[in-house]
Formats: sequence, structure tokens, C-alpha cells
Amino acid sequence: MIEFAEAAISLAGLLAWQRPVEFTLPCRAVVLDANGVRAIDPSAWDRLAADALECNPWLSRQMVLAGLDALEAETGYHALALYNTGSEELIGFLPFRKRGVGPFALARPALNLYQVGGTPLISREHAALALTSLLDMMASGSKIPQRWVFPHVAMDGPFMERLRRKADRAGLDFAVAAAYQRPVLRRDAHDFSSHVATVVGKKRAKDIERNLRRLEQEGVVAFERVKNAEAVAARVEDFLRIEASGWKGQRGTAFLSRPRDASFARRAYGGMPEAAGLASVDSLLLDGEPIAVSINISTGRTLFTPKCAFDERYRKFGPGMMLEYKVIEAFFAEDAHREMDAATTVDGHVISGLWGQTKPMGTLVIGPKGFVTQWIASGIDAAISVKSWLKRVLRRG
Repeated sequence: MIEFAEAAISLAGLLAWQRPVEFTLPCRAVVLDANGVRAIDPSAWDRLAADALECNPWLSRQMVLAGLDALEAETGYHALALYNTGSEELIGFLPFRKRGVGPFALARPALNLYQVGGTPLISREHAALALTSLLDMMASGSKIPQRWVFPHVAMDGPFMERLRRKADRAGLDFAVAAAYQRPVLRRDAHDFSSHVATVVGKKRAKDIERNLRRLEQEGVVAFERVKNAEAVAARVEDFLRIEASGWKGQRGTAFLSRPRDASFARRAYGGMPEAAGLASVDSLLLDGEPIAVSINISTGRTLFTPKCAFDERYRKFGPGMMLEYKVIEAFFAEDAHREMDAATTVDGHVISGLWGQTKPMGTLVIGPKGFVTQWIASGIDAAISVKSWLKRVLRRG
């Protein structure tokens, strides 16, 4: 629905076409095809992802190449790579697709269904250089389109903070559509017990701990976090099996329901050697066998939790909630990550009640000054409203 709105409204670009402004870029910019993306130096890409201005593991090497190999059509696939002129260090990366040409063109990051972060990879050390180059290229329209739609961007993140300061100088407007709140877990509480007292609440904590004692009557219960490649590969397979055995398998939306999607999961989440290092896996074990699994991904100080599943044979014990409770405990026991991000894409996720905080997310629309940028954002919101209305009608029917 959103894609339809973008395609239709991009025609407005013809009405508001402006002569591109020419800039001398402060760094070297290269537009790559799919083969060019595969040829990027792996260590350079990994360094950029690890030291990005804003953590976005969905544009990490493992995730992008997994999508290219398993899900993405190579036709029409491009990526912008920015290099420091002096050192030739990779300081910016943005894969994208576009619709239309010239004033009709509208671009967006090349993301698949499972990639829920549209923020470009921008070097923290060279953020001013890379972001200035990106915005100047948008304004000029010489190598990339002038109008862009970036889904799933943190509205209070460092990327948006700098964009707000620099967009006007480059002659660009921006608007926000599809706003929602995404749960995050931060270290505002000093420790796990303080977090339970102030956020989770004594009653909910007692309910979870009571279910844990009930489950312990069925066997030995343990929490496990694995990070090495071999163990992650095994737990990814457990996750795929458990997910397919539940309602997603029945509806045909589990990874194993579609071989290409399953291949993507194995590559992207660490189930294959070339993806080692991106993912860790948390599990709730009963007699050594996982009954709830949560896949985490990270390239920096934020740990994202994009996928979880539990064995529905143990539904009465609430194993999914029990695992989340243990994950929070592990977060406060370790100091590897500054925050956790639920990687959700809609409001009202159940994890909000356990984590206690959210951050504002949305779709960033950016383009030359004028009415079209806001028009595109309004069109995206209208398309979402129509889709929600249709869902309600179908449920009543």
C-alpha cells in the first residue's frame, strides 16, 4: 500500500521540478550495481557498520548480502558508496531502488520485508563529510534521485538531528509519515531489581516467576545466550523449527514456509559461516531443549531483537514472556550494549510493558523545497489509513 502511494505521488515531481543545483562534493561518490556491492572490501564495510553514526545492522554486510543472495532481484538494485578522498576509507553506504526517471524519480533504501531500519550507514568520525555529500547529491540529482523515502528512521536519533541542521543549507525539505513508537530498553534503572520495581511491576513479576516455578516442575529450566558461530547456527535452526510449528507455519508466513526466506534467515541471522558475528541467540531451555528463542543482531552498542518464537505446547506457562524477563536480567548483568531495540514496526507491542520506554520512529520523506515533499508524506499516511480501514472491514466480515 505504501509503495503504491509512493509510485502514484511521485508523478507530482513533474509538476514541481526544479533545476538541479550543482555542488562540488567533499568526498568521492560511487553508484554501484549488485556486483559492485558484493565487491566492497569486507573489512571496510564491517568497520563502517561497527562505527556508524547510528547503529543499523540491517545495512551490515551480512544482512545486505543475505538479501541479495536470497531475496533481492538484482535488476534495478543500486548502492551509493561514499569514500574519504584522502584515505579512500568507506564513510557512507546506502543501497537503494528508484521508480521513474528525472523529475519523476523517487528512491528508497533497498530493504526487504525483514529489514526494518532505513537509516544510511554514515561514519561517526566523518559524519559531517559523508552527510554533506549525501544531501548535496540529493539536491543536485546528478547521480541519485532528488526525492527519497526512508522507512523506519529514529526521529530522535543522531542521523535526524544532523539532517535537521543541514537540510535547509542544501535546499532540501523533509517531512515525516507513518509515525509510530518502538519499544527500547535503556539503563535508566541502576540494576535489574530496580527496573522490575519501577517498570515491570511487582504483580507482573510475581506472575512471571510463578509460571517459572510451574515450568520447573516439568524439568530443568535455564536461560542461555550463545554468540559463537556454531552455537548460533544450531539455535537459528531451532528458531526456524519452532516458528514453523506455530501459527505462522499454519498461515504460511514462517521462514520455512518459503525456501528463499529460510535461506535469508540462515545467512542473515548467523546460521551460515559468512554471517558469523552479527547475531546472538537467547533461549529458554527445558531439559536442555529450547522452548522459546529470541534472535538478536548488533553491529554496535544497540542490540536489536527482530525475531522470536516459542513452542506453543508450553503456551500455558508463558515461555515467551518468561524469556523476555530473563533477557532483561541479562541486559543489566552485562555491559556490552547501551540499549535494546525491539525492531517493531507498529505501535502497541506487548514488550513495551516490560521495557518501559519507546523511541519515535517514522518514514522520512526528503526532497527539494516545495509542496511535493509534504504531499508524498500525506499520501503515505493516507495509504496506511486506507489499509487499516480495510483490515477492520475484513475482520468484521
